[in-house]
Amino acid sequence: MKLILKDFQDDAVADLAQKLRRAARDAREGEIQSVALSSPTGSGKTVMAAAAIETLLQGDDRYGPNPDATFLWITDQPELNEQTRRKMLEASSALGPSNVVVIDSSFDQETFSPGTLYFLNTQKLGRGNNLVTPGDSRTFTLWETVTNTVNARPGSFYVFIDEAHRGMAESAAKQKEATTIIQKFIKGSPGEIPEVPLVAGISATLARFQRLIEGTGRTARSVDVSPEDVRSSGLLKETVTFFHPSEGQPSDMTMLRAAARSWRDFSGRWNGYCQVEDELPIHPILVVQVQDASGKQISKTSIAEAINAIEEEAGPLDNAAFAHSFQDGGRLEVGGRELRYLAPADIEADPDVQVVFFKAALNTGWDCPRAEVMMSFRPAKDETLIAQLVGRMVRTPLARRIDSDEYLNTVALYLPHYDEAGLTKVVDRLTKEDPYTLPPVKIEKGEDMLTLDRAGDGDEAFAALEKLPSYVVPRPRKTSEVRRLMKLSRLLANDDIDPDGPEKATDVLLGVLRAEHGRLQDTDQFRNAVDEKGKLEIRAVEWRMWTDLGDEAETIELDISDENTDDLFDAAGRKLGEGLHKAWWKARVKEEPEARKKAKLELFALCNDLAVLKKIESTAQATVQQWLKNHNAAITTLTEASKQAYNEIRRLAADPEPAPLAYPGTIEGKSAEKTWQKHLYVDKASLFPAKFNKWETKVIETEIAREDVVGWLRNPERKDWSLCVPYRLGGRQRPLYPDFLVVRSTANGLVVDLLDPHLLSLEDAPAKAAGLADYADKHWPEFGRIELIIVENDEVKRLDLTDEQTRNKVKDVQAHGHLRQLYESG
Repeated sequence: MKLILKDFQDDAVADLAQKLRRAARDAREGEIQSVALSSPTGSGKTVMAAAAIETLLQGDDRYGPNPDATFLWITDQPELNEQTRRKMLEASSALGPSNVVVIDSSFDQETFSPGTLYFLNTQKLGRGNNLVTPGDSRTFTLWETVTNTVNARPGSFYVFIDEAHRGMAESAAKQKEATTIIQKFIKGSPGEIPEVPLVAGISATLARFQRLIEGTGRTARSVDVSPEDVRSSGLLKETVTFFHPSEGQPSDMTMLRAAARSWRDFSGRWNGYCQVEDELPIHPILVVQVQDASGKQISKTSIAEAINAIEEEAGPLDNAAFAHSFQDGGRLEVGGRELRYLAPADIEADPDVQVVFFKAALNTGWDCPRAEVMMSFRPAKDETLIAQLVGRMVRTPLARRIDSDEYLNTVALYLPHYDEAGLTKVVDRLTKEDPYTLPPVKIEKGEDMLTLDRAGDGDEAFAALEKLPSYVVPRPRKTSEVRRLMKLSRLLANDDIDPDGPEKATDVLLGVLRAEHGRLQDTDQFRNAVDEKGKLEIRAVEWRMWTDLGDEAETIELDISDENTDDLFDAAGRKLGEGLHKAWWKARVKEEPEARKKAKLELFALCNDLAVLKKIESTAQATVQQWLKNHNAAITTLTEASKQAYNEIRRLAADPEPAPLAYPGTIEGKSAEKTWQKHLYVDKASLFPAKFNKWETKVIETEIAREDVVGWLRNPERKDWSLCVPYRLGGRQRPLYPDFLVVRSTANGLVVDLLDPHLLSLEDAPAKAAGLADYADKHWPEFGRIELIIVENDEVKRLDLTDEQTRNKVKDVQAHGHLRQLYESG
């Protein structure tokens, strides 16, 4: 792939490719199959599908390439097809103009070509269409092409149904009869095509698709991407902020002006961010939803008045900055100026557009991460349309989270015709419906949100906090340490930290292979393994005409052919990954030129030894950890995007690994009745608004009252800048985010206390306590205090984990009663 996939995408692609291969195997045996990818809105389903197709064509670390693989991608809308084709060409290194074909009326082939991806929309298959109508000008109808391909390559012909929730419903009266074009591929259509052995559904929700294949006898497999994985990846904005009037009076143009100011604010922040981070400029778009036409008017909304209001707030704009996406298309005359038409699929790539007017929806073919602000003039009865639009607006412009300015992780919607009840319907639609259909983001009201800046006197406190040890806790995954090391080496080279990184990484891994080869080469087991793979025994049996097959046979031993040696060599390469097998062979032949064939068989034998593979993996892991530590100072000076790439490497680890802390300049907060002093992020009154529970309130009030406290920080969950402690529960590592970090002044400088009010009744309380004790065992000298805290009858009880005896007792905690005893005995 031309781009680096997110962790969850990598896992989904591997799972999807594996299930497609299994389905293909069964399809070759005559069993009809289906595979479904179910992934939330905004998760990159098209990119994942492209990566899976690429994997089938090119092979991976477990399977070789399948040059016969043929793909037919079907949608019911030409715009969706074109958008998908563009995305795949941009993302894939295996798909290009030579093997990506859009089927048009001139298409006429006996079979689909192997190694090719075809795009087809259902409108081209309607009755009377040239593609499906026999005639003198056509040798094969499309139905015949499909049938011939099914017959020729039943286990290598993959039919993908994009947005599988479209066009799939059956009527009750014709439940057993295929009534739509899509259903013909799934169920077959007498006289046209047989049922296609292998179909794959790609969508945010596959419920209808799965219901449709029920009763068809298809073996069903599915790959499910969780909304939480998408949410934590940075592909989507974190928060959608809604603004609506609190009073029932005309407010549409007032709120349009507010939306224009918000859009201007986004533009300024993006401009500043891109300059500091050396990113290509991001030009946010304001999308304005107007009312339907009225008589001869293109819309009941005065578009001319809207344009004037926007320019009065944001400044004069060129004609090219404005566009519309009304279905009737064409240029419009609006208030003496020309308003150009822009198709939804073209909005994102247009370099000039800044404001887009539309009516009911922009859903089909529209994918615009630049859309940061939306204003709707429509009445409060379109909550479903509003919710769907949110699903198209929450993509992040850089496909990653912004750490230094959390405001840029939000998107704003202005709804002047929605009162509290109407807004509640929209929010309910977004938060209580199927989480796969709508984006997994937080929903907030505009009046509740505010930006918090670093406290003016907090620089030294932040410097102390950024020295604290934190961890990345990876989720279970399948990435090899070899792949992780090579990714890191390429990053180091690209960032000029270590230009020779890839060569050094390869040398490290080759060193392991050389050492293991030296250890094993003189053993009988290794020599026999090499010799065995270098020979092939066959039996020669004589048979005479009109007689039974004789019992006697001659065994003949043949040297394995060069072609089959290469097959074994390629299999070893898939186990090692990253082209390491070729590097080994070149180095081995350089040492012993006559061992060209033998070196390949030796590598296959090495890769069949589990101890060798474990040694390679452990060495790669140790090298990654050492290099990240050695180069940490240089990495911290890089741009935010580059630093996030190294964090991705940390998240690929098999076990929790240290990660540096870096605090943003601003964060997004919520207004609250209670405000607090001395926090390191503050509002314009130098206060921190927050609502805490009774335990947290008691603890932090005690800390703030201390004269030596210079600042404190609420340590939120699952932020990239949050201090994270690993703990083990249910056989896997999980992240713990202690509640408070308190910075105090001492005679020896600033020290940081870690305080975690701990509710004993929670199921994970013992595991978290033991995990924090393990963390303290490694890092207690770097803190003033590390305390587990409970509050009972207004009394604060503490377990100080900087004390060796206390933390040793807590490390052994396994039950709630045991933990309570420690508090009572302390």
